[in-house]
Amino acid sequence: MANKPTILFVGGGSGGHIYPNVAVLERLQEMGVEVDAQFVVSDRKIDDAILKKLSLRGVAISARPLSLRPDRFLAFYKAFKRAELEVADLIRATGAKAILATGGFVSGPAVRAGGQAGIATGMINLDAVPGKSNRFTARYASDLFSAYETTKIRRAQHVGVPLRRDVVGHVSAEQARLSLGLDPHLDTLLVFGGSQGGGTINQAMTELVSRATVRDLFEGWQVLHLTGETDVAAVRDTYRQYGVAGRAEAFCTQMGRAWSAATLGVCRAGAGTVAEAWANAVPCLFMPYPFHRDEHQRLNAAPMVNRGGSMLLKDRVEPHANVGELMGPLRDLMKNTLRREQMRKTLEQSRPADGATMLADWIVRTLGLGVVPAKMMKR
Repeated sequence: MANKPTILFVGGGSGGHIYPNVAVLERLQEMGVEVDAQFVVSDRKIDDAILKKLSLRGVAISARPLSLRPDRFLAFYKAFKRAELEVADLIRATGAKAILATGGFVSGPAVRAGGQAGIATGMINLDAVPGKSNRFTARYASDLFSAYETTKIRRAQHVGVPLRRDVVGHVSAEQARLSLGLDPHLDTLLVFGGSQGGGTINQAMTELVSRATVRDLFEGWQVLHLTGETDVAAVRDTYRQYGVAGRAEAFCTQMGRAWSAATLGVCRAGAGTVAEAWANAVPCLFMPYPFHRDEHQRLNAAPMVNRGGSMLLKDRVEPHANVGELMGPLRDLMKNTLRREQMRKTLEQSRPADGATMLADWIVRTLGLGVVPAKMMKR
C-alpha cells in the first residue's frame, strides 16, 4: 500500500484502555491491511511505559478525568479544550482518516476533534456500566460499539472485548507451568488484581495462608500470584513461611501462559480480566474492586457468573472479613475437580465474539480498504 492511511488509536490512563487498541492493530496486520498507527494517550507514566514496551508511536494529550465538582470542573474544561486542540493539530499534521477510541477521559476531546474534522470516529465502551466520560463522548462519535449490551449508549453495536493474541494461551497447562518456573504437575491457582487496586486481594491471600485451619487447602496445588510492585515482597515471604508452593511476582509479561497454567483464578473483574478469563475458559472467583460507586465490575462479571462458569464474591476490604468471604467458595472449587471441569466446559462453549476483529473490520469498511476475508472473522 503506497500511502498508508493514518489511524488514531485513542485511549489511555491505564493498560485497560490501551491494550484493546493494540489488539485491533494486531488484527489489521493479520489481515494484511497496512495503516500508519498513532496512539493518543494520557500523560500518565503508565501510558508511556506501555507504548515503549510495545515499541508503539504515541502522543500524550492534556486530557484530565471528568469532574462535575465546582472546584474541579474548570480545570477539567480547560484541559479538555487544550487536548481537543492538540488532537485537531495532530489530525491536520498526519492527515488522519479515522479515530478508534476505547473510552475513558482521553477519548472525549479526541473524538470531538475528529468529528469536527469530518473523519470517521468510532468508540467502544468496555465496561458493563458506561462511565460519565463514555456517555459524554458517545454523542460525538460517528459509530458506537459496546463490549456489553447496554441501553445507556444508544446506537451501540454489541461486540466482544478486544483481546491481544498473547493473552490467550495456546500451549498445554504443563508447558505453560514449566515456562513460568512452576511445577508442571500441580493444579495452579492464579491470583491477581490487575494493574490497579489488587491490595485487598493480596492481603486476603496472606491472611488466608497464615491460618492453620486452611493449610490443607493447598495440598496438591501451587499459587501463581501477581501482586503489583507494592506487595510482592510481603506476599512472597508469607508463602515461603507457610510452605505454599508456587511463585509471587509483581507482574507477568506472558499472561497467555499464565492463563494456560491456571486451573482456577481469584481476581478482579475489570472488563479485560473477565474477557481474558472467558477466552481462556478459566473458572474464577471474582472479587470486584470495592471502591467504585457504580460497582460496574460486578456487572462486568455477571455474564460469566450467570452461565455458571464463575462465582462472584464481595471484597470486604478488611483481610479477616475477606478470608471469611473466600474460604468456603475457594475450598469448594479447589477440592471439586468435577465441578471445575463443568465450569470450564461451560466457558469453552459460550465464548463471546472476537471484538478486535469486528473493530478492525469497521476500520477496513469505513476507509474502503478492501473486503475482510471471511476466515478472519473468526477467532
